[in-house]
Amino acid sequence: MKCVTYARVSSKEQREEGFSIEAQERLLKEYARKKTLAIVRQFVDVESAKAAGRTQFNEMIDCLRKNRDIKDLLVEKTDRLYRNFRDGLTVADLDVKIHFVKEGRCLSRESRSQDQLLHDILLSLAKNYSVNLSEETKKGMREKANQGEWPGKAPCGYRNDKVAHRVHPDPDIAPAIGRAFEAYAAGGTSLNRLREMLRESGVRGGNGKTVSKSLVEQILKNPFYYGDFVWAGERYRGNHEPLISRDLYDRVQIVLGRGGHPRTRTRDFAFKGILKCAKCGCAIVGELKKGKYIYYHCTSAKGRCDQPYIREESLVEAMGDTLRSIQVTPSIVQDIVRALQDFHSTEREHSETEMKRLRARQTDLQRRLDKAYEDRLDEVIDQGYWHEVSTKWRSEQDSISRRIDALRTANRGSVDFALEILELSQEAYSLYLSGNTEGKRQLLNSVLSNCTLDGLTVTPTYKKPFGYIAEGLDLQLKLPRLDSNQRPAD
Repeated sequence: MKCVTYARVSSKEQREEGFSIEAQERLLKEYARKKTLAIVRQFVDVESAKAAGRTQFNEMIDCLRKNRDIKDLLVEKTDRLYRNFRDGLTVADLDVKIHFVKEGRCLSRESRSQDQLLHDILLSLAKNYSVNLSEETKKGMREKANQGEWPGKAPCGYRNDKVAHRVHPDPDIAPAIGRAFEAYAAGGTSLNRLREMLRESGVRGGNGKTVSKSLVEQILKNPFYYGDFVWAGERYRGNHEPLISRDLYDRVQIVLGRGGHPRTRTRDFAFKGILKCAKCGCAIVGELKKGKYIYYHCTSAKGRCDQPYIREESLVEAMGDTLRSIQVTPSIVQDIVRALQDFHSTEREHSETEMKRLRARQTDLQRRLDKAYEDRLDEVIDQGYWHEVSTKWRSEQDSISRRIDALRTANRGSVDFALEILELSQEAYSLYLSGNTEGKRQLLNSVLSNCTLDGLTVTPTYKKPFGYIAEGLDLQLKLPRLDSNQRPAD
């Protein structure tokens, strides 16, 4: 039997260290020997797998499509083959048997629906591990924001101090930013006129481009200039020097039309923003009738629609069924928990190896810093060169420290995520039945991306991985149950 192998590392640095590709290939070759499989092609990727489009991955897919006699694909584990859902769908279209060697699993079109469900959840977990690692890497930046320091590129009118890791007003253009706020607050100055004023003062947009009208509006709306800033959706009090007062900023917002009266609170409807009309695609909205009855109907924004008005009580059960469809059975939970334990073990091994490499790099950087400092004292190198290399190496050390911290927590976080998904899948329906209006809506928004309504028929679209769970459970109900001794051979 012919087969191909696929191995992947997430960075060129990992390949240069030689700790991953060789180990994967040895494992796959030994497995092929034991299974009497003939390896006809080996594929290796050393680039990031955050997005589909890896060179060797694509070549492997083409090879399997053109050579239908190759029926087996060997890979170390789930997250070595793919880390995004698009790759998962691409591989699923091939009529091949996938051997996840380190996980001790095989997957093909003949596999049990329960095995397919387990695979889909692990795919979602692998994706979440990548996302979680990225989130953990950003924690250092959020901590910097908590301390009042701007973590990103300085806004127009400021400069980044790469040595002190702070932002300071740009003496060349900061006064022009202040004058722009004053001119607009006084009234009678258009955004186009402000744009010309800023251009004449030497202000430039990103990458040296000329100032646009949209940039002017962004500047006027940015609280950074009076001392606050927004990072990752949260507002912080900054330690940087303001260019304007809060009072001036507020007056500008009034002129912009952003300081008007607060909105009148609308009634809370359980299914607000969740449903769309299956007939015309418009939103389904709630409406209070006679002061106590809630009806849902199509907005008919595209023209007259024959979607009937439906009482909220009639929708409660139909929406609840979307949550009942993801209740996971105890047997599946046991399989997933075992798989999670294996996943955690292999990812921890990978993390420990990566941290060892990063610590070695940190030690090397410190050695270089110490040597360069001695050379500076001995006047072997000048002050300018010392400043350049020390700034570069210390910045890399900071980046490595954040990466190490992220690796310590990302694996545990991804497992916690999967366990939370299982818990929510088991309890969502009962929580829905006992929840109030806001609780019902929050629960549905956690599980569903949208739903369409046709009469009383609700067709849900689930967020991942709940969609995999619902599809897998639905398939289990349709297929005959297999005994354990009928399980496809590995």
